[in-house]
Amino acid sequence: MQNNSNGIMLFKELVEVFEKLKKTQSRLEKTAIIADFIKNVPPDEMPVVVTFLIGRVFPLWDERKIGIAGQTIIKVISSITYNSESKVIESYKRTGHLGITAEEMFQRRRQAMFFEADELTVMDVNRTFAEIARQAGAGSAAKKQKLLIGLLHRATPKEAEYIVSLAIEYVLSGAKEGVMEEAIAKAFGVDVELVRRANMLTSDLGETARVAMLEGERGLKGISIRPMRPVRPMLAQNVASIQEALEVLGGRADFETKYDGARLQVHKLGDQVRLYSRRLENLTEALPEIVRYVKQSVKADSVILDCECIATDPKTGRPVPFQNILTRLRRIYKVEETEKLFPLFLRPFDILYVNGESMIDLPFIERRRILEQNIMPVDEKCKPATALITDKVEEAQELFDESIKRGNEGLMAKDLQATYTPGVRGRKMVKIKEVLDTLDLAIVSAEWGHGRKAGWLTSFEVAAYDEENDRYLVLGKVASGFSDEQLQEMTERLKPLIHAERGRVVDVKPDVIVEVKFQEIQKSPIYSSGYALRFPRLVRVRDDMSPEEVNTIGRVLNIYDISHGKPARHVGPQPDGCGDNPA
Repeated sequence: MQNNSNGIMLFKELVEVFEKLKKTQSRLEKTAIIADFIKNVPPDEMPVVVTFLIGRVFPLWDERKIGIAGQTIIKVISSITYNSESKVIESYKRTGHLGITAEEMFQRRRQAMFFEADELTVMDVNRTFAEIARQAGAGSAAKKQKLLIGLLHRATPKEAEYIVSLAIEYVLSGAKEGVMEEAIAKAFGVDVELVRRANMLTSDLGETARVAMLEGERGLKGISIRPMRPVRPMLAQNVASIQEALEVLGGRADFETKYDGARLQVHKLGDQVRLYSRRLENLTEALPEIVRYVKQSVKADSVILDCECIATDPKTGRPVPFQNILTRLRRIYKVEETEKLFPLFLRPFDILYVNGESMIDLPFIERRRILEQNIMPVDEKCKPATALITDKVEEAQELFDESIKRGNEGLMAKDLQATYTPGVRGRKMVKIKEVLDTLDLAIVSAEWGHGRKAGWLTSFEVAAYDEENDRYLVLGKVASGFSDEQLQEMTERLKPLIHAERGRVVDVKPDVIVEVKFQEIQKSPIYSSGYALRFPRLVRVRDDMSPEEVNTIGRVLNIYDISHGKPARHVGPQPDGCGDNPA
């Protein structure tokens, strides 16, 4: 590893690692490349280096955003390389990636630089990104652009590729979290399960790597959750019936109403309250009434709660559609108006931390008792989720029927002795729904409409994730279930994600997740997965889900096998984003 005269790591060293990763599809080789590299990274720079290597600028929990649009990147590349914007756009359409376009345009720079810039360090890039993220208010767009131009002026063509790729958080050769966890374990001789646990508790692989380097397994074991640092939620698998749920959970279980709401993680520290989505986004400003309910209801001085945020129609008392809740979550302006239109309620169902102590290693039945001790119900506004502990199918069926009658989705069932495992989808928590076969899939391409719908993207290819080969496999096109308003909104959301065009078809970054229902799964040579959804139809857009949570091809094969009377091929607990639909 080469450092500058001050012993600080050069950015070109990180670029060389990205280039090595680009040349292999082998998970083992990627793990070895990263492990060999990070062993020699200075401890103070480790969090930044590891975060960059997984294709992020800031840790997952960090709320800072670069906030530079693709069109601005095009202007910046044009300005620095003295190529016209039309030339840059032409390159972008051909390469399908702004980072690759940046390298190409830098190599074709139409005016030579009159000075030799100092070599960029990793911390130079990090400090500039942090300064860009700090810009806000009037004139911030111009300031961000100026800062990025200043950074890129010092970059080589290959460095420019990765600076731009990081700025848009789309690094083609970036490592997946699972690979990085294995690399950290290999580099510092620690148990990979301890690395995974630390990452799930901190939502920060960079900090996890630094602790592994300096303190080893002892340090990793000492990592715990703390208020105001969100953690990824524990996830559930589907089962077909209450009987199956009882069999999976040991014959006796906690059954709770499964609400058609949005997952919400509540953090309270003294008088301060923060609310986080399942994607760890800070939603506090958008949900002032939930903040009030927490202050009224929660007795503990410090607490982390796992909750469902729901809405009911004031006239009927029945739940309103999930999409209406997402309307509230997305808005931080005109909050008072939307609060009156869609008033929200809170249903805490688990407790992760209370008054300085982590609860996640306690059995669920004990956590439920502590939850009820610390929540003082406030009418229907805030109260623990309805629950029943039983070993009788008939009793659980009554609760299921009542849940469906009230407009909810069904039931959750929980192992009474289960610990809380952040970010892991296992069979310690399962769900029983009236409608079982839906998939959460990523939109990977779309087609422009005709006639009245010209100017809108109207047909969407959806794909599951192939873990083994680190790619998305298409399962079909979804064109049904969208209103005109939804098509307009989807078009605006997908436009910034377009990275290639093929006539009327555009390929998009797989950032938008949709829940799709279908009649059955068939074998098909048409799509890259080898399978096709028959009569796919949109259920809802999953704004609450991240790309890492898209269903895997393993989940698809399970549904196919079960529908053809075969045993499921893919079973057992899996990391976040590698199993059934989320709770």
